[in-house]
Amino acid sequence: MVAKRLCKTANYFFKVIDTAMREDDELTATQLQSKLAAKEIYVSLTTILRNRQQLGWVYRGSAYCQLIRNENKQKRLEWARANLHETFDNVIWSDESSIQLDTHRRFCCRKEGEKPRPKPRPKHPIKVHVWAGISKKGPTGICIFEGVMDAPLYCEILQRTLLPFLGRKFPEPNCHRFMQDNDPKHTSRHAQKFYEEVGINWWRTPPESPDMNPIENLWHELKEYLRREIKPKTKQELIDGIATFWGTVDAHKCCKYIGHLRKVIPKVIEMGGGATGY
Repeated sequence: MVAKRLCKTANYFFKVIDTAMREDDELTATQLQSKLAAKEIYVSLTTILRNRQQLGWVYRGSAYCQLIRNENKQKRLEWARANLHETFDNVIWSDESSIQLDTHRRFCCRKEGEKPRPKPRPKHPIKVHVWAGISKKGPTGICIFEGVMDAPLYCEILQRTLLPFLGRKFPEPNCHRFMQDNDPKHTSRHAQKFYEEVGINWWRTPPESPDMNPIENLWHELKEYLRREIKPKTKQELIDGIATFWGTVDAHKCCKYIGHLRKVIPKVIEMGGGATGY
């Protein structure tokens, strides 16, 4: 009888912990202890940590995703359904990104009992910005710049990087689709007038959709390359590292990232237009 009572108590204890963690996966052991105490279950922090781990709950970094407002979920869903079987052969996917001088990853390993190895980090790291595009026919040129990008600067960048690429790879009028996000400088009157004058066929896509822009993953590879291979210590080393990496980007690599949309688009439909985690 005592054994059965203990078993029921243990099962209730596990259930309380599991339910609390499912309701709020950011609970600390101390907060869990307070919740248990409110149900007249008094246990130590060590017991909570051990049993939480036995239930399969592990402490990891949070997995972040794009915040998508409800009004844009329907737009994403409609776009995904319309392009589920699209091959994107003539699409140029563009984006800008900020890259700062960063030589170490946020996590590293060390042996138990040894002190952590200090990783130097500047108080105000040097930062540059990049703009580029990719397509199944290869990448556009890349532009590295500083300061704030406005509509006139954006059009100047397209003049120097996108237009020569279109002339080489998509010489026929309206034989391409140019994808960009819905940043105000991209959708401004100044920019739209420029598109019409030079023959850029702007292909509109839903807002709040970085997961459906394959160049985002290429930016991630670039930043990892700089951290792991270049480890820049000056602005010039950072710029040179970016240029070196871009020289390795070819049509094969671009197709690999664009092909990732075959996973992303069905996931958007599955999530009802919500964030996919990609």
